[in-house]
Amino acid sequence: MSQLPLQHRVGNARRSFFERGAAPVGIVPDTILQSWQRCQRGGLSVDAQPEVEPLPDARLRELRQRQETLWRLARPELDGLAADIAATGSIALLTDEDGWILDAEGNPGFLDKAGRVALMPGVRWDETTVGTNAIGTAIVEGRSVEVRGGEHYFAPHAILTCSATPIFDPYGQRVGVLDISGDARQQHLHARVLARQAVAHIEHRYFEAGLGDCEVVRLHHDAGLLGTAREGVLGFRNGRLVAANRAGLALFGLDHGDIGRAPYAALFDGPLSRLHDDGALVDRQGRALYGHVSPAGGATVRSPLPARPAAA
Repeated sequence: MSQLPLQHRVGNARRSFFERGAAPVGIVPDTILQSWQRCQRGGLSVDAQPEVEPLPDARLRELRQRQETLWRLARPELDGLAADIAATGSIALLTDEDGWILDAEGNPGFLDKAGRVALMPGVRWDETTVGTNAIGTAIVEGRSVEVRGGEHYFAPHAILTCSATPIFDPYGQRVGVLDISGDARQQHLHARVLARQAVAHIEHRYFEAGLGDCEVVRLHHDAGLLGTAREGVLGFRNGRLVAANRAGLALFGLDHGDIGRAPYAALFDGPLSRLHDDGALVDRQGRALYGHVSPAGGATVRSPLPARPAAA
């Protein structure tokens, strides 16, 4: 990609795409170009002012009530992020699965500035409404997205640099998005990492109450990381993977589409009972994974962990 400063590079890309009808491949990320193309095909005029109105207070309260579980699990992360990012002039936002903003915390000055472009609770930030933006584009892509300055479809949103990560429940269903937005004139080098870390903690909390009739397995190569948001959590029912967090999927190179489909036997070499006996399981690649298991409908059974990985 071109080494020109971002502002000049994006300006060139916008002129190429919106004025000359060319595809600025290699000038902006493919994610941005593809989003611009979707917005254009959807009939959004780049010169128009996006027409958005916040929901009335009563409707916003109803929306928040329907998303009470998500809000409760995400609230500690919003509070923590607000403290971390306030000094950088940024805000953290929580949306539902459709992009409706439920909550916003962070730098008071930037909260006011974001409000001028309707980046506030009660407004829906999906692509079909407000064009290319981190929240809406992350929903379409199903993964973390960063949209910087003029990469936004509509010109007024060029004041923003935003990093958004979708939130998935244990069953692989998208339930929301966490976004960090700040002033595009400043660098926000760690926003994407912070958003991903916050989402990992939120997704981990979904497993705290158990999953009813699933056997829940918690695993990691490093026994010291068990019990943290970096542990892999997998739920099995009748020998099939039916629930997982992002870390658990990553251990086996799976994605959310594999939930409900991947059989236990394709992942592990040996029965689940080995966790009770050895405190470790061996996967199909011969890697030892420390862990413990919660039986279906029961409390977590923690096995003594060996000092070294069990032999394959």
